[in-house]
Amino acid sequence: AAAAQPSPLATRVCLWEFSQNDARRDSGSKLVRQGLARRLDARAAFRGIVLAADAPQVLSPADAPIIAAQGLAGVNCSWRGLDAVPFSALGRPELRRRLPFLVAANEVNYGKPLYLNTAEALAAALRIAGLVRDAELLLAPFASGGAFFALNADAFEAYA
Repeated sequence: AAAAQPSPLATRVCLWEFSQNDARRDSGSKLVRQGLARRLDARAAFRGIVLAADAPQVLSPADAPIIAAQGLAGVNCSWRGLDAVPFSALGRPELRRRLPFLVAANEVNYGKPLYLNTAEALAAALRIAGLVRDAELLLAPFASGGAFFALNADAFEAYA
């Protein structure tokens, strides 16, 4: 087997995979294939910020030092399968965050508020944390990547 290529990102980006989507079309799976994210085992400990739809606290620039030092993790699942995701078991409870109001630009949910795909969610978190280069690199493999940043430009400015 070929050795995994090092990520071009300065930030450690990981995801828990729940295999609810078609892996050939899924944004999280594509990030892993491109070497931009690493899969985590469901039991893996993670000490960085975890994006969770049910988190009480909203991600903010104040989370940037934790993301820079420990990384960022997301959950790769279907919006229809959220109930099957054991969010409370992923990462440390005090480090779980939800994203603020943003609009999806992906081909499945274009224009829908809050229905970001995994890649958009991770890139949004990096952008809010001020890690703009990593955010852009994360969405570079996607045709809708530039549109996502353009569609949410005012929001990102407000959240900075």
